[in-house]
Amino acid sequence: MSADHEVAAALAGEAAERLLELQERAVQTRTTGWQLEYTGDEVAHDLLMGRLGHERPDDPVLSEEGTDRRSERVDATRAWIVDPLDGSAGFGAGSVEWAVHVALTTDGTPTAAAIGVPGLGGVFSTGEVAALTEMPDRRPIVVTGRSKAWSVGRHLAEVLDADLVSCGSSGFKTALVLAGHADVYVHPSPLYEWDVCAPAAVAAAHGLAVCDPFGADLHYNSFDPVVPGLIVARPELLERTLAALR
Repeated sequence: MSADHEVAAALAGEAAERLLELQERAVQTRTTGWQLEYTGDEVAHDLLMGRLGHERPDDPVLSEEGTDRRSERVDATRAWIVDPLDGSAGFGAGSVEWAVHVALTTDGTPTAAAIGVPGLGGVFSTGEVAALTEMPDRRPIVVTGRSKAWSVGRHLAEVLDADLVSCGSSGFKTALVLAGHADVYVHPSPLYEWDVCAPAAVAAAHGLAVCDPFGADLHYNSFDPVVPGLIVARPELLERTLAALR
């Protein structure tokens, strides 16, 4: 039986490859938009549920696109939390700003996770961890969303004397920090667990600082699967980031 890390990485990679093929065909035939979003969500969800049902048949799964069987999963020691297509709007528009999230929690704590991010080189996982490199010799870069988070990101960038960029998908934004293209990702308001669990777990495994906007640890597989928000940051920038959000 494969290790949970390997299962997470394999599933995130397989779903991402399938989605990338779907997106490329759709762009060529000009069938982007909500139809592609819907198809992508459905295809990736069916793939992940089918594979997890085969690989880990005794574990409940919380998927953004599935039915939440709360009574089953909240009492389970192990539960998978997946987002088959994070950033579906960008996917439907032909953008690279999307990701596949696959995470396993044990008693509410992530124990294996992966994010498939074709736009940034493939799969980042808890199974293959690279040492955190030194901060690049440039201005820090803050990445955030395009809506309500933008004003908070702008304030943080001013405090850190940083550049500010925005894009979709929490997995994609986390991968920007993992890949060294950004230094802080901030989302100051609540998110669903499937948006956060896999990216946060992978980031922490790679040595990045991960917490909610108040500096607290994140916990998962709750009855109401929502977390207060997310910060992923290079460790040397965390305290200044939290101070700016107070």
